[in-house]
Amino acid sequence: MNLRRLTSLTALLTFAVLVTSGAVLFLTPQGRVAYWSEWRLWGLTKEAWGAMHILLSLLFLVAGVVHIVLNWTAILTYLRDRTRKMKILTPEFVASAILTALFTAGSLLGWPPFRWVMDLNTYAKDQGSKTYGEPPYGHAEQSTLQAFAQKTGLDLEMAQTLLRLAGITIQGPQERIQDIAKRNRLTPQQVYRAMKGAEIVKAPVIGLPEEVAPGLGRKTLEEFCKEYKLDLVKVRALLEARNLKVKVDQPFRALAEANGLGPHELYALIREGLK
Repeated sequence: MNLRRLTSLTALLTFAVLVTSGAVLFLTPQGRVAYWSEWRLWGLTKEAWGAMHILLSLLFLVAGVVHIVLNWTAILTYLRDRTRKMKILTPEFVASAILTALFTAGSLLGWPPFRWVMDLNTYAKDQGSKTYGEPPYGHAEQSTLQAFAQKTGLDLEMAQTLLRLAGITIQGPQERIQDIAKRNRLTPQQVYRAMKGAEIVKAPVIGLPEEVAPGLGRKTLEEFCKEYKLDLVKVRALLEARNLKVKVDQPFRALAEANGLGPHELYALIREGLK
């Protein structure tokens, strides 16, 4: 078996699959949405696509290293000038270094058009959230039925009754939502819909709830204030009084990052300031 041919063909085939899996992962919904709705493409879950991408990246890395070793003499010739003398800073080396530095800086500093690619990624994931729906909280599918009912304001006994009436079998309140869904060949989202009628009517919450609702990061400050019936002028003044730069039409996550905070930290800051 020819090692050079084996290495080149392995690199070629893994590259082709990595392009496919990379494109799929670029367009898939956020993890919380994918797990909640049991998102699949060609029968594979997001987790399966991610595992395949990581392991094939490792294989591609090994093939790349072997390829460099086998072609080391040829690579050295790329670093020689016309007189065959060794010269590191050849035009080709400088151009490749500039391209690498440019893409690195562009991704870290958010320069256009690099930022546009990530904006497209955000848009695709947001569309996935609209299409498949958000879970009531992160990793809700991993909660037991009892914990899920407590967090979502459902009457546990009524929820169990509604599930049974819908033909969904359960083994008790300590069974996880994802296990109930899997055994009944449903998605966690469908299980939730079947028992949503068990919601306990509560008095309206005054101020911001302690739990952050999913999808906060993509909402603008203006949309956030409208959703929770907050005074936008007051919230903006509150943030600016803490020397934060505020743009009301900027997504919550971007607004937080522009001020060196995380979305949850910014949310907590607003919540505490309005108390």
